[in-house]
Amino acid sequence: MEEEKTEPRPPLPDFGIGLECVTWSRVALTTDKWMAVRHSSNGVNSQLTVLNPLDGSIKYSKPIEADSVQVNPSQPIIAVKCGQKLEVYNFETNVMISKSTIHEPIAFWTWLNSDVIAMVTENFIYHWDLGKDNYPIEKMFMRHSRLAFSEIIGYKADASLKWLAITGLIPEDEKITGTTQLYSVDEDITQCIGAHVVCFSSYQYSDNMAPSTIFCVGSRDAQDHGKIHVIELGPYKNGNFAPRNSYDHIQFLDDADRYDFPVALHVSPDIGLLFLITKYGYLYLCDLESCACLCSTRISTSIIFSSTLNSTTHGILGVTRSGQIISVDVDKDDLVTYVRGRAKTANQADRLEKAITQL
Repeated sequence: MEEEKTEPRPPLPDFGIGLECVTWSRVALTTDKWMAVRHSSNGVNSQLTVLNPLDGSIKYSKPIEADSVQVNPSQPIIAVKCGQKLEVYNFETNVMISKSTIHEPIAFWTWLNSDVIAMVTENFIYHWDLGKDNYPIEKMFMRHSRLAFSEIIGYKADASLKWLAITGLIPEDEKITGTTQLYSVDEDITQCIGAHVVCFSSYQYSDNMAPSTIFCVGSRDAQDHGKIHVIELGPYKNGNFAPRNSYDHIQFLDDADRYDFPVALHVSPDIGLLFLITKYGYLYLCDLESCACLCSTRISTSIIFSSTLNSTTHGILGVTRSGQIISVDVDKDDLVTYVRGRAKTANQADRLEKAITQL
């Protein structure tokens, strides 16, 4: 049974990008439209190359002065950081859109959507909304003390920007502990949970009248077991059933001398699937409504440090430490047959088949 099909793309060294530059801090992959890489090229210490991860075509390549770059998830726009100075411009027209300065060192930053850039500092989380007049930088909430000594590796928000989540990792006794601070804007309440990766999505449960916001969590326990957890968030919508809270366990497959843990979690809401990716290249494909792991496989022998959802195929794209751009697509018909033969409940396969036929 072929649960997934993995297709290689030209590796980044084919574009003149050295492997020493293929790192989490230099490669920005937040969309399947563009990937931005800061690297050295022909004696230039800092070159920015923007390419299409699907076909490998180069969209932009110029020298740049920056210590970090983030690419907009839906528009040809680049955000550039140099120290505490920020600039945003369109890389197709070379038109400056805005610039600003934040008066604290930035520990982590990312685009939350096509308008909002989020910045995490030692003590606070800020949003810069370029869709508002004068583009103000707004303080959102305080960073929790449990994240004080962690490396911030993720910041996510739901579509309404009412639910926010910041994730940090801490090495402990040859293991990696993940902590996520979940913040409700409406309630001004923070809750910390054990989680290595999280994401939000809008999803309509098969027996609900309207879609709702879900919070998806991937974690690893002290032993080789982990958990997939999906929580339906408020506010409650008329006609829907009571909010769901589902979870299931998965088992991690460590190599002899390496501790593996989740590094990415993606939702395909149209099919109702969760993609959990681990640092050392394992993929766990889970049913969104029950959280049951449908299948797992190793998709790379190299470290996967960045990934995103493929909006066309409902699969995923990833970048490995060896410079390979990988595409993993689900063989949907084969998956339905496979799930029907081993699903815990018959409606898992029925629901999956119905979702696939409606694509």
